Amino acid sequence: MTRFLWLLLTPAGIFGQTAPAHVLWDTDQVHEVRLTFSDGDWYNTLRANFEGKDDPDYMEVDVRIGDRQFARSGIRFKGNSSYNSYPGRKKSFKIKFDKYVKNSLYDGVGTINLNNAFKDPSFVREKVYYEVANALGIAAPRVSYAAVYINEEYWGLYFLTEQVDKTMFTGRFGEEEDGNLFKGDPRGTLEYRGTDKAVYKQSYELETNEKADDWSDLIEFLRVLNTTPPADLAGAVEPLLDVEAVLSWLALDNYTVNLDSYTGSGHNYYLYHRLSDNRFTPIPWDPNEAWGVFNMGRSIDQLIRLSRVFPEPPAPGRPLITRLLSVPAYRERYLEKMRLLAEGVGHPDVLVARMNQLRDMVRTAVREDTKKMFTNQQFEDAMSVTVGQTQPGPGAPPGGGIPGGAIPGLEAFVRARFEFVVQ
Repeated sequence: MTRFLWLLLTPAGIFGQTAPAHVLWDTDQVHEVRLTFSDGDWYNTLRANFEGKDDPDYMEVDVRIGDRQFARSGIRFKGNSSYNSYPGRKKSFKIKFDKYVKNSLYDGVGTINLNNAFKDPSFVREKVYYEVANALGIAAPRVSYAAVYINEEYWGLYFLTEQVDKTMFTGRFGEEEDGNLFKGDPRGTLEYRGTDKAVYKQSYELETNEKADDWSDLIEFLRVLNTTPPADLAGAVEPLLDVEAVLSWLALDNYTVNLDSYTGSGHNYYLYHRLSDNRFTPIPWDPNEAWGVFNMGRSIDQLIRLSRVFPEPPAPGRPLITRLLSVPAYRERYLEKMRLLAEGVGHPDVLVARMNQLRDMVRTAVREDTKKMFTNQQFEDAMSVTVGQTQPGPGAPPGGGIPGGAIPGLEAFVRARFEFVVQ
């Protein structure tokens, strides 16, 4: 791979929004993360703290990352499908260094995520998607890897993922940023439903400024997006929305067939109201099922041949796509972005080389992970072989399979998708 193409794939690549340096994410490495619980029944305590709760409780844990110690940190389980459908005990975690000890931060960072690579035998989807997003100028979390030990037992290889919070967006957009951060969850379709914020609380979560509980900025944006006549939409929406970032984000999700997102399932994203220019900008989240894993009932061939514009206007239900792309200039720009993505940072030669580089780095940690969702052979074959619905990994219970259907061989999918998009 040329040095130029490699620079495009770094988290602070020349097209990206520069993130502040941080040892957790600056270099390719597998961090050693050791968690020590004083509660011998920690697993069941975490379960009781998490299951059935909208706001899960934390418990205390001592954390060591390399030579850095964080006593009395807070920890809880996290995830939806990655928790409920993961066929074993290797659940994902959220860790707050400063939950119980004020100002206990890792070089300014208070919260990290340890994600369990749910439905990804390759162990690269989440990291490479986020790298490409950042290279495209989309504000996206940074990711590295963690070999996690719990009470001295190797618990497996995880993605160590940056938390989307004030620390992240002040680092990307400026120290004065303190805007509203909305998460599209459980199904934030961005349709306008009137002025009552209680209606929107069923589909979105306000992650910052909860005490103020002011939803007027989101509601006004949705009103403009959904009700402005098409001929007037560009002039009305651009003061409220970073259209360039949105078009890049939508093009990336389509190109990578990341359908467990706003494009498909209608969630796994944030909108941050950036105070510096009073516009919303997107932040992607949870792309572990990119490159055709979340299939929405489609075959692998149908996913490879997913329309470059999906859903196609005037289909209802995804106005951020259908309304924006009904504006000819925006549609042209979106398709141009997809072409540039395919020819640049998303070219198969670039993506596959990066994926293989990362897989070589984590191979030993994966092979020693006895709680992972897939077998060692499935990891080795993940770039070329489809993992079927009835092939359990070592972490699965007897008779357990892989939920959600077939997982495409990653290199084969990447190359076939590229050929379809550029034809």
